Amino acid sequence: MNNEMVYPRFRWFILLVLWFITVTSGIMLISFAPLIGVIAGQLGLSLGEATGAFMGAFTLFVTIGAVAGGVLVDRAGVVPVFIASSVLLLGGDILIPLFSDNFGVLVALRVIEGLGAGAIMGVGSAVAAVWFPAKERSIVLGIQGLSISLGIAIGFGTAPALFEATGSWTTAMAGLGVAPAIGIILALIAAFGPKAPAVENITDCDTSDSNNNFKLALKQPVTYIGVLCIFFLSWIMQAFNDLTPAFLAIQPPIGVGYGPVEAGKYMMIVQIAFMVGSLVGSFVMEKVFKRTVKPVVMLGFIGAGIFCFSIKFAAIHGNPSVLMPILFLAGFFQGWVNPNVQAFAAMHYPANIVGKLGGLWMGLGIFGGTAGVVAGSIALHTTGLYQVSIVIVGLIAIVGLGCALFLNPPRIYCLQKKIE
Repeated sequence: MNNEMVYPRFRWFILLVLWFITVTSGIMLISFAPLIGVIAGQLGLSLGEATGAFMGAFTLFVTIGAVAGGVLVDRAGVVPVFIASSVLLLGGDILIPLFSDNFGVLVALRVIEGLGAGAIMGVGSAVAAVWFPAKERSIVLGIQGLSISLGIAIGFGTAPALFEATGSWTTAMAGLGVAPAIGIILALIAAFGPKAPAVENITDCDTSDSNNNFKLALKQPVTYIGVLCIFFLSWIMQAFNDLTPAFLAIQPPIGVGYGPVEAGKYMMIVQIAFMVGSLVGSFVMEKVFKRTVKPVVMLGFIGAGIFCFSIKFAAIHGNPSVLMPILFLAGFFQGWVNPNVQAFAAMHYPANIVGKLGGLWMGLGIFGGTAGVVAGSIALHTTGLYQVSIVIVGLIAIVGLGCALFLNPPRIYCLQKKIE
């Protein structure tokens, strides 16, 4: 059987849909962050309370959505996940203007959006393992990592721009609903395309008992190392993206004083760099380290820790010509971690459990994002300054580096020989 028959060209449209809905999830994830001062003022909350409630709630339920999305993709395929993710993102977003003064309902809507974002974030490994040959899988995960960052970059720029144009933060949020609406259309188109290749045609794994394969996977220590690597990178990424915009925007002595629009532009640099880093990191893993993931993930944690911590110093955050390259490098090295950890799952575990396993990794790992937001918010609320939050991010990068030292391929991962 030739390669084209096993892997239909329609896989590239599937990748397009994965890319677009992941971009949308990134937009929704970050949409509140650049306007958090405005939102907090309207609702009578402190910055720490508003950040913890609206960013923390979203991130917490991303974890649940990721686990559910991973289970669903193994049972029903990618299209139901595409549709569910887009519907939840759209529903949570367009209802915001109706409940602009109701704190509890607004938090609930962020929960709904978080579930939708988590569902799409948890299926990238399964898409790579089922729809793509081994040599293309790291690129698929690199593109999904790029997609999250692209969405965050769009959100950083679009949300403040819509706010300035409309004078209403809730109207600005509703305007972002165009993206998930398009996602629903793309997902429905995908529903009428060719089906995914049968798992038994693309792997040497014995797929007769996926439950047994999953149980074997859970016995491997490296399975939990994967969770921890995603956990600590999520902590770094979410804390940095949620807290840094306000740090750069708010007037001294609490912040730097660039204002929300300029801060949004600076944070777009981080997201552009993350996109570049996601692709470069995947290329380095594939070509330089010959599909060995560990050194790439270690380098990612080292670079992210150094450059995220650097913005603490006035000589850096007070000088735009220095701040911009530092922010670029911070985002660049963050992009090296998650795509390669997910590629590790796609390369070293059987295809018929990669969705469930990838969803579990992302679901549990993204708790790190919740922990990062909560820890940063508590530090901000307690001290009234952002300095401690920045130090915490640097320390977590060191812990992540320690975990990456143990990211070695499992010795027994299913009833198969190593997938080439």
